[in-house]
Amino acid sequence: MLKTIDLFAGAGGLSLGFKQTGHFRLVAAAEIKEYARETYRHNIPDPGEEFVFIENVVGYDFKSLSRRFDGIDVVIGGPPCQGFSNANRQKTNLISMNNALVKEYFRAIKEIKPRAFVMENVSMLKSSIHRFYDSYIDHDLIKKLNETSADPAKPLIPMREDKIVMSSRNHDGFDLKAIAENREQLDALLIPYALFQLLNVLNKNKNNDKRLPTYLQKHTREMCREIDDYCASDADTAEKETIHRWLQVVKNVLLENGNIKETPELQDIIELQKTFQTINEAYDNQLIGKYSVEKGELIFTVKSYAVIDYVNAILGNEYIQRGATLNAVCFGVPQERKRHIVIGVRRDCLENESFDMLQEPKKYDTVTVEEAISDLVEYDVSLESECAEIPYAESQKIGEYAVAMRAESTSVKNHFATATTERAQKRFEAIGKGKNFQSLPDELKTTYSKPERTQKTIYLRLDPKKPSGTVVNVRKSMWIHPEKNRAITLREAARLQSFPDKFEFKGSKDSQYQQVGNAVPPLLAKAIAEHVYKIIGK
Repeated sequence: MLKTIDLFAGAGGLSLGFKQTGHFRLVAAAEIKEYARETYRHNIPDPGEEFVFIENVVGYDFKSLSRRFDGIDVVIGGPPCQGFSNANRQKTNLISMNNALVKEYFRAIKEIKPRAFVMENVSMLKSSIHRFYDSYIDHDLIKKLNETSADPAKPLIPMREDKIVMSSRNHDGFDLKAIAENREQLDALLIPYALFQLLNVLNKNKNNDKRLPTYLQKHTREMCREIDDYCASDADTAEKETIHRWLQVVKNVLLENGNIKETPELQDIIELQKTFQTINEAYDNQLIGKYSVEKGELIFTVKSYAVIDYVNAILGNEYIQRGATLNAVCFGVPQERKRHIVIGVRRDCLENESFDMLQEPKKYDTVTVEEAISDLVEYDVSLESECAEIPYAESQKIGEYAVAMRAESTSVKNHFATATTERAQKRFEAIGKGKNFQSLPDELKTTYSKPERTQKTIYLRLDPKKPSGTVVNVRKSMWIHPEKNRAITLREAARLQSFPDKFEFKGSKDSQYQQVGNAVPPLLAKAIAEHVYKIIGK
């Protein structure tokens, strides 16, 4: 069996698909979230086999791990990539540390040197739109890679200059450029993040006459306490004195039940602190650049380079890569879910230095929501995440997909849903099959400030005769059962993802729903695994 490691494993959907083929043995996995690790550990590692769980990939010694198992054959995983900058935007927002995780993934490839690797949900590898910023963290590495180019005029990782707008306005009394260039001064002007969060939500709700009273009733005392704690420190500069004064104005308005809508100091605090946080992020990411003020805007000029150029330079000529966007519904999953998949194979593992990428089959049987979950409708639904297993009913007529989901299990697990408020229940009853929040009459939309902007996935009642849309955190999205006026259960969501009934999720209720929503459908993962085995199995 091919020894395999899953990086950014989540609950283990990708690992499960590889394991189901019988050709891959999972020897290690990396996942930073505790509840997802608990789920993975409960379901994936083979009993009695050595297994290593990595909590954090940053800086991890993958060479030692590979030696421990006398080599690792395959690396799989989907590093987070939502934080990438987009060159098509005129004003670019700063990236998050997620960029570093993609780099850690490819560092693992370089250190392990597997026969093959699989990356999931990495559409940023398709074009030069998605970019990294130049950073002290790996500036020397990029420079060294560029020095290996056969043509000095054509570096492997071309750089270009980008301008990031750190602040779109001036703030009287604050020299933003001077503050940005002095981290000690910047740190002194950052208010505690807990206080910022409270004030930010207050600012967002200040014009919402329905939500504002509830928020004030719940959080006024906490906000005032946080302001008092912060203002107890010395205002040793004019800038800090101004922030103290603004906060005291906000506190007095809150205590006197004043009109927070007409308190410009609240908006000033939020905008200024967002600027400071963005500047701080540039420091945390160790970006290399210069500050300037242009037309009243604080600009950070930094060089950037394409993710795809970085990946190709890091891998060099060792690996051949192929990519394709695949829809899970084509591989037996009762769900429309498109994901970009990249398979890389070490050149010396290929006979002709080439291989074909997995393609969607031209003919396939579509599995519907009804086929996926209708057999679960007769089982009682719990409202508690730690609910008892329910033995399967005898002589129950079930379809082919349900039979496959029940394999190696004798009971229904995780069959719980979210408690429903009176308002939500009225919405459930008013929404037809395949319809969503937008189909509701106006009197049932009143809790949303801008109902016309509500996503199509909110309050979606599933159409039993079709596959579902992309499964997300269906608890937050309030997905509705196709036949019953209730939220779908975690097990029903897991069925739509093609997790078999024997796979048991662990952790808090919301964590379990998030684990299901984030996962790679195991049946899609299995198809990918079988294709990889065809290429390197020999």
